Amino acid sequence: MIKEDLEKTVIRFLDSLTTMTLSCSLADEPWICPVFYARQGFDLVFFSSRNARHSAVFKENRRAAASVHAECDNWRDIKGLQMEGHVETITKIPAIARATVTYFRRYPFVREFFSKDSSLSDELRGKMSRVALYIFRPGKILYLDNSIGLGVRWKLTIHDGVAVGSPVPA
Repeated sequence: MIKEDLEKTVIRFLDSLTTMTLSCSLADEPWICPVFYARQGFDLVFFSSRNARHSAVFKENRRAAASVHAECDNWRDIKGLQMEGHVETITKIPAIARATVTYFRRYPFVREFFSKDSSLSDELRGKMSRVALYIFRPGKILYLDNSIGLGVRWKLTIHDGVAVGSPVPA
């Protein structure tokens, strides 16, 4: 597979789904969490509670793995992405603005959670004020497609948000 084809496949796949499962670990205690994401190139932005277990872990250990896949009923239909990278809290105003626009464009209903004119309860609005914006930056993306054969995967290496090198079977 050539790099451009794999890049298009990965982007098309990310754009077709909404939820990634993040995996993190601290002191030999693994943890996973599902989150909605929005794509910025190969980076994936997401909101999460600052008090969540994974948010506390990411303060100590930014390394993470993530998976994005659709549900299926047959092992031959399994297609998905397995990714390694790191998570950062987005803190700079231009990056927050860009990520928020990207996220709201993908999930327009989320704007209501942040609106002062919202009909949401004060309790829910209070919870939303305790969220932070994060970004998962993959360094390696493996595309798995069992329709080609059991465990057939192609690896795409990402450096500073750009695919580098040639994809290799993994």
